[in-house]
Amino acid sequence: MNERLWSWARRGGLAITASAAAYVVFGREPASSVRDEVPSFLDAGAPVRDATAVAPVAAVAPVAAPVAAPEEELPTIPTDAAAAPRGSGLDDPTSSAWPAVVRWDDRMERDWSTFVARLGRAVESRRCNRLDRCLRDPEANSLWDAQTDARLRLDDIDCADLPYILRAYYSYKRRLPFGFVSNVRSAQQTDTRYALGLRPSRWSSWRDYRTPRAVFHKVVELVHSGMYRTTAEVQDGDFYPVAVRPGALRPGSIYYDPNGHVLVVAEVRDDGVVHLIDGHPDGGLTWKRFGPRYAIGTARVGGGFKNFRPQRIDGRYVVRARDSELADIDSRSQWDPSAWVANGQPVSFHDWVRAALSVPGAPRDPESDYREMVASLCRDIVDRVDAVDLARTAGLHLRPHPNHLPWNIYGTNGDWETWSTPSRDAALKVVLRDLRDTAAAQPPGSPLRAAFARAWSEELAKPGCQFRYINSAGAPVGITVDDVLDRLFTISFDPYHCPEIRWGAPEGSPERAACVDDPTRRAWFRAEQRLRNRVDRVYGVATPITFGPETPPDVDPRPVLGVR
Repeated sequence: MNERLWSWARRGGLAITASAAAYVVFGREPASSVRDEVPSFLDAGAPVRDATAVAPVAAVAPVAAPVAAPEEELPTIPTDAAAAPRGSGLDDPTSSAWPAVVRWDDRMERDWSTFVARLGRAVESRRCNRLDRCLRDPEANSLWDAQTDARLRLDDIDCADLPYILRAYYSYKRRLPFGFVSNVRSAQQTDTRYALGLRPSRWSSWRDYRTPRAVFHKVVELVHSGMYRTTAEVQDGDFYPVAVRPGALRPGSIYYDPNGHVLVVAEVRDDGVVHLIDGHPDGGLTWKRFGPRYAIGTARVGGGFKNFRPQRIDGRYVVRARDSELADIDSRSQWDPSAWVANGQPVSFHDWVRAALSVPGAPRDPESDYREMVASLCRDIVDRVDAVDLARTAGLHLRPHPNHLPWNIYGTNGDWETWSTPSRDAALKVVLRDLRDTAAAQPPGSPLRAAFARAWSEELAKPGCQFRYINSAGAPVGITVDDVLDRLFTISFDPYHCPEIRWGAPEGSPERAACVDDPTRRAWFRAEQRLRNRVDRVYGVATPITFGPETPPDVDPRPVLGVR
């Protein structure tokens, strides 16, 4: 999530762009926030609205094309590598960042989903693990062109930025309107990332900036996870709660975890499994399977699956689609446990999501599901290897340890937000707990529990479940899944600890010999034990060193599976 805004937003200030701040009335931007002249690519025959008048709110239904009429070609993207020596279109100054000559409709939404799904496949295969690298790769980016993307640089893209940056980039390439909420407010005097009753209080659009790159930079500067924390009745925001059914929830949808985390849906399989792209404060992208690790939304905080509200230009206004125009909106089911029913039986939210998204007749194999869960565990460990090594490369373990921890170790800012791993580590424990509970739900000696044990052993033998981290001396150190589980509650989330302690190397062991250590770091490691004993993340409350339990819970699936 983006925390750069918070440090000065809490003091009551917000940066104002060079153009007038865009305030939306019933989802529309006033004329004062756009250029004086109606751009030539708009309908020149349409009457110009009175700049002092508030535009009506009436929903405008999209005009359906004749069934037999061929679809117009989408705007073409030049891919000739010979165009590369020219200046990047990202920096070409114009009266607005790009000409919006196309409107968001069902066809563009389908193309948006295709764009996100292809990007997701590249992240899944680890072809790329940072957004700008993915967008610079023609195999990952369906809208790639040499002139623009060879020079594309996007730094500090975190989970809250990711959906907006993807939508802005797609809008730029397809010449679509792009507006975004640039501030939210609440009556509560608290961190807006975790407040209740949030409402948009400022809006910006691509028209406020002269280049595409300026739009991207402003999105990164202004957007944070509070933009997603709006309830269903808010219609002038950027999102709406989407119906959990095939075709409605699709690649390009987002999931807002009310603990302050945002993910982009990249795949919805016929068997109801959802995969997502996760953005991290260190700029990395990872591939995640939807499950209990993600907190459930409520009507008060607006969590859950959402879609972007389509936007269109109406004269001098940018109009966000109203609820009455959205065929796939559902403002109740995700927050109403009475709706969570599968095969006539009440189920958990996460099981309901899978059942609701399953295509009738799609095969579902519990053993294959368990294999995927084990493979996802290994992928999480690989991602943690990368995260710890980024902190090592940045030299955090060589800096003096601060004399206090953040007020909340899971949601903060600065170096701790970028380089620490308490949220990753908690998610790892939740995945293990889910693996344990899934196996424990089958009777001992049953064929299915035996199949789960076989899946566990076979998956752990694959190359994707073999790991090496880089120690303080720059040498690789091999580590196994069994090592991680044995050390699960001693691996450190603290970025000021050496890599060996980050991976729980036993004190006095040869593995720990290269560690750059001192009495202060050792004291902090001991003091943080109860925090390491926590499984579930919490945000918006203090997390002192006494916050966790004295003893760690049992989340190890191996005894249940009979593999140790």
